[in-house]
Amino acid sequence: MRCSALAEQLNEPLAGTVDQRRRWLLIEDQSPWGTDAVAELIGPEEAALAKGLGLRVLLVRRREGDPAADVVRRLILVDTVTREMAVRTLAAGVGGLSVQEAASMPMAGFGEPLTGPLYLVCTNGKRDACCALRGRALVAVLAAEQAERVWECTHLGGHRFAGNLVCLPDGIIYGRVTAADGPRLAAAYLAGRLDPSFLRGRSAWPAPVQVAEVELRRRLELDGLHDVALMAADIDGNRATVLLAAPDGTTHRLHVDAVAVEPPRPTSCRADEMEQPVHWFVVDAR
Repeated sequence: MRCSALAEQLNEPLAGTVDQRRRWLLIEDQSPWGTDAVAELIGPEEAALAKGLGLRVLLVRRREGDPAADVVRRLILVDTVTREMAVRTLAAGVGGLSVQEAASMPMAGFGEPLTGPLYLVCTNGKRDACCALRGRALVAVLAAEQAERVWECTHLGGHRFAGNLVCLPDGIIYGRVTAADGPRLAAAYLAGRLDPSFLRGRSAWPAPVQVAEVELRRRLELDGLHDVALMAADIDGNRATVLLAAPDGTTHRLHVDAVAVEPPRPTSCRADEMEQPVHWFVVDAR
């Protein structure tokens, strides 16, 4: 059984499954993507440094094709906290910038400001077959409606939650998105709304805060993109206390614990070992 089908069968939670990365660097690349495509392009040292700096580096493309056919490629830098995006165009084969620069440089100094949302869908089948099987169908239907806003991308993390849909500049990541659900979710994001039932998390926030946001949205039936504001988060090992503000000005305190879920399962189609994924759960809210 594919890892995404197994995760659905076990009803593995979606909320709180996004790695916290405040900035994203998207590198246009038409070459075939391998198992670890980013490290293969920029080098394992730079890839490891990016992770340590909280920078998500992805390779992106709008279509497959001959790498030699394109004479330019684009770099897109996204700050999910300030909600800014900028694009820089380079001649094909010309080096870009270091991940250290991308993680710390002022957005205004990167390139031309980019307006409007971007949608990313992981289709990195060499990393996990579920992303290709579910991701390509999602890309096809989204591209028909959202055109140049839609990009294929390399590994996001959480292939067992495929199809994975990213909405930028906010860093909203949805999981288990089908071709039938994708257009509705993309249109809602464009209108400033989101659906917590598909929400894996917001990449600017740590996992327990992602879980707390989904819980509060469900309790209060909130679907506005900015209806929930993070006031504070105290994370201590496997326990966290999160303070969130609702649109009416009320503050909500949610206590969240991390638990290893049963039963052990493969977390990837390529996995050789069984794992117990750790998930955060709200244990008290007031």
